[in-house]
Amino acid sequence: MTTLCGAALLVPLLSALTSAAVPVELRILLAAFWALAIVRPHWAIAALTVTAPFSSWLLIATDTTRLRLAETLVLAALSGLAIAAGRPRRTPLGGQRPGLVVPGAVFTAIVLASIAVSLRVLQTGTHAPWPFLRDFLMFLTRDYLLEPPGASYTGVADGALLLEGVALAWLVARHARDGVLRPVHLLAATTLAAAGAALLTIRAVVAHSASLHQLLASRTSVHVTDVNAAGSYFAMAGLIALTLAVNTRWSRMPRWPSWPRVAWGVITALLLAGVWLTGSRVALVSAIGACVIVAFAISPLRPARWPAWATAAVAIAVAVALAVLALGIDPRPTAARTAANMISMRRDFMITGLRMIRSAPVFGVGVGRYYERSGQFMPQSIYWFYFHENAHNNFLQIGGELGLIGVAAFVWLLGAAAIRLARGVRADPRDVLLLGAVAGVATFVATWMTSHPLLVAEVAYPFWILLGVALARADGDAQPPLAARPHAAGRASAGVAAWIARPAAIAVAAIAAALVVSVPLRARHEIANLDLTRQTFGFYPWEADSGVQFRWTARRGTFFVPLNAHALHLTLRAIHLGTNTGPTEVTIAIGGRTLDRVLLHRDDWVPVSLRLPLLPEDDGYQRIDLITSPTWSPAAMPGEPKADVRILGVQVTNPVTGP
Repeated sequence: MTTLCGAALLVPLLSALTSAAVPVELRILLAAFWALAIVRPHWAIAALTVTAPFSSWLLIATDTTRLRLAETLVLAALSGLAIAAGRPRRTPLGGQRPGLVVPGAVFTAIVLASIAVSLRVLQTGTHAPWPFLRDFLMFLTRDYLLEPPGASYTGVADGALLLEGVALAWLVARHARDGVLRPVHLLAATTLAAAGAALLTIRAVVAHSASLHQLLASRTSVHVTDVNAAGSYFAMAGLIALTLAVNTRWSRMPRWPSWPRVAWGVITALLLAGVWLTGSRVALVSAIGACVIVAFAISPLRPARWPAWATAAVAIAVAVALAVLALGIDPRPTAARTAANMISMRRDFMITGLRMIRSAPVFGVGVGRYYERSGQFMPQSIYWFYFHENAHNNFLQIGGELGLIGVAAFVWLLGAAAIRLARGVRADPRDVLLLGAVAGVATFVATWMTSHPLLVAEVAYPFWILLGVALARADGDAQPPLAARPHAAGRASAGVAAWIARPAAIAVAAIAAALVVSVPLRARHEIANLDLTRQTFGFYPWEADSGVQFRWTARRGTFFVPLNAHALHLTLRAIHLGTNTGPTEVTIAIGGRTLDRVLLHRDDWVPVSLRLPLLPEDDGYQRIDLITSPTWSPAAMPGEPKADVRILGVQVTNPVTGP
């Protein structure tokens, strides 16, 4: 099964491997990286840990095509890791409980059902679905990784980001268990990558700050544009670096710090400085709280030796202190960032998310649609500042998009992982590195309450990798030695696992079947609520040239006209650059059926007038599709900006209908 899944992941990867817009050298490296993931999975995971956070920065720094490099690397890694997972395990660990497969499968089914609903809505007015499916497959194999997906396929990309993360955690845990030192190496790789990002940030701040005041007042992040997400990343890695620094196993001379411990101490300071420079209040407070907890856990006076009342008192005191810090401490104090303004804004964002959940409590508004729909639910106090915005809370973001069942499955998945991590910590309280990994995971999750780092691929992927590494180390600590494991007990454990697996598989199958049945019903409800007079798919924003307003289409552009419109007038223009010198063909379809074809030979505006037939299947509006062949991308043309990775069809003026 994993081998088939790995092969299926090659389908979207083809959009990067076969595109002329991607340099040949990069395509060769991607193919080699995929092969490395099959042959040496742990090497590929380490390479992904180091490169994924810098993917956007690398493309900008080298003026290379702006494909979604982080997701491209992850898809190549996931494909190779899934194929490699089909081989027998080197370390015969038993099935860990609670398992992640069942909650992961349920969450995956919920996300896929939401994507299916969004794709069905895109077929509105199409009476022949096969051309749409062909175009969607073409999008996956040619365009998916080369550009932001746009309004039409936002749900596909956002849903894929969630599912790729869950799969990454599971596969990393699977492969990291096959070697005792692999989790340690991956923890070090995570920390070193974050330290490099922090150094870039510090360098940029020092280079561009004219004064000490400007240095202290700026909020900066270089490797990603979302400073809050960068703060979450630095805080997560800082906890790992701290435990690497205090881990006595690095030194044979406990009385004198060895150079690795000093180096990890310097890296810890760099990462905490990075947190400060991002100005993320919640990341800083979460890091402080986690450091306090780690200090208690590794100190001789750790809470395990205290009475229950003393442990509870310390926990309450730490919680109160963190709450006070969250309100009072601010890495970047300004008039707009007072505690009162912060509380008011977060309250309004929470109200927005809760209103969205209330509007569609079971299945949500659709994966990837929170930003688009947020303006309908915002209080007036923030609407005129944002109009549209994400939730600033990953739990509310998932709840708004996938409903209560989606956020419940997500919390179930996290809860199962947390139980496994806690068991590993209890099994070996002296494993400081596991404690650091768990603290890093917990710190990152804590920042979800006021930010949404899971929406930033360069930050989300390292989190999922760390979760997989922590699970692998925790499972290894909780596993009894092989020599002490009786054969009868092993057979009994396998029998219990098989007994549990059967009803779990039946439950997952039942949930998946129910979700499949719900797709057409949910899609019908969504379509009934669409305002087709304003609905378009596959168009870029309006532009102007020589006084003419137009929009570029993608490979397919869709709009709707009323039933009483018997004539359609629009003006088209194709741009021919570089090797794109041949005629451009535009197929005009109504209701999914070809109505006319127009050939555009020059870069001139060509008026098109058509008589529209009335199709008996139409109800209220008719769907018009403009399908362009061939398409082109400015990033693939010599002398054009590499940052413009749009897949362009033709320029279209505002359509005019007549009787």
